[in-house]
Amino acid sequence: MATILFLGERLFMKFPDFSYFESRAHEIDGEFISTQGMSEDELFSILPRADALVVIGRPITRAMIEAAKKCRLIMTLSVGYDVVDLAAATERGIVVSNSPVYCSEEVADHAITLALTVGRKIRSLDRHVRGGGWDYKQARPMHSLRNQTFGVLGLGRIGRHSARKAKALGMRVTAYDPYLDDDIFSLLGVERFYDLQPMLTAVDYLTIHAPLTDETYHLIDADAFSVMKPESVIINTARGAIIDREALEQALSSGSIGGAGIDVLETEPPSGEEPLLTMENAVITPHIAWYSEESHVENMVLGMDELVRVLQGKRPRYVVNPQIYSRR
Repeated sequence: MATILFLGERLFMKFPDFSYFESRAHEIDGEFISTQGMSEDELFSILPRADALVVIGRPITRAMIEAAKKCRLIMTLSVGYDVVDLAAATERGIVVSNSPVYCSEEVADHAITLALTVGRKIRSLDRHVRGGGWDYKQARPMHSLRNQTFGVLGLGRIGRHSARKAKALGMRVTAYDPYLDDDIFSLLGVERFYDLQPMLTAVDYLTIHAPLTDETYHLIDADAFSVMKPESVIINTARGAIIDREALEQALSSGSIGGAGIDVLETEPPSGEEPLLTMENAVITPHIAWYSEESHVENMVLGMDELVRVLQGKRPRYVVNPQIYSRR
């Protein structure tokens, strides 16, 4: 019998009912074990039994990977997989798989929605009207979206959807992604920047769709904000730590940039003490860009499809450490 461990408070929040997972367990003669509420000692006592770890949000450390001696798969039910010690898993020959396709349109929709909400100053205008006002001058200055420059940081699946949607609004779309060939930009009709700083100086809107890595940690910092236009808007639906929050707060309060639409924070949930939460020119949503009723179902179905494939000895469709196969 295959033993699958579920880990991470965000996973339990997202899927309080495991009935779908359990209904498909017969395909792999499997049992699902929730680690919710377990102490570290209890978790480490059960890790040696695990054939697979399924996780959202919780760090999967080297110590955990070394304790999970039977493990064949670590799967994140999320697009990002930065919580997994990828080097340790690869050394052990464990497949690491993510869920990269289940919410691409939703995240792009949310990024565009945040851009429009901040750019059109919906939050302050709504508050103005609710307070008895009816004066359009409250929105000044505001610019037409047509011919504004929309910059995409990370031109993967979600970045490409965002680029397409921004083009449909009549915006000039640019992108920075050092890991793609020129023909991808050409096929998408997106202007390429080979260096980040020149794009930062050019954009009116910047949307982040990059993974969190050592390279992208605090990539958008005080130096980045210092070269952006004073009316520019930054959107982050990727990972909170790509932006230096304190630098963002300083940029918003000083007027170095015009606004921010933020769906992800470096610490989630926030403590409530962050100045960002009280800023009029920032719109914050609770890590919800991935969500629709349809994507919620897709996440379960595609995740279980992947789990079944790997535990049946097949190659996963979405593997983030493919080098383990060349080693084998």
